[in-house]
Amino acid sequence: MKIERIDPRDTEWEDDRPVYRVYFWHQPPAPPGIPQGQMGYHSDEYRLSGAEDVHAILAWAADTARPEQTCTLYIERIEDGSPGLIHLAGSDPTEDD
Repeated sequence: MKIERIDPRDTEWEDDRPVYRVYFWHQPPAPPGIPQGQMGYHSDEYRLSGAEDVHAILAWAADTARPEQTCTLYIERIEDGSPGLIHLAGSDPTEDD
C-alpha cells in the first residue's frame, strides 16, 4: 500500500450518488466423485442506486448474502460510452491471483 499526501483541489468532478454493483458468489455443491475445487462459481448480480453512501450498500450486502456466499462490490462508471467497474471491496473468486 502506498500512502501520499495530496491537494484535494486537484480534482475536477465528484459524484455524490454513484451507482454500485454487488455480485454475490457461490460454488454449488459438487456431485459425487467430483472434487469441490473443480466446481465453477455462480453469481447473482445487482445494480444499486440512490444509496446514502457505501456503508448503506455494505449493510445491504451483508444482510442479503446467504451464508455460503461471498460478495464483490464495485462502482459502475461510464467512460466514453463504455460501462466499466471500479473495484471497492471483496474479491472475485473467478479471477486468477
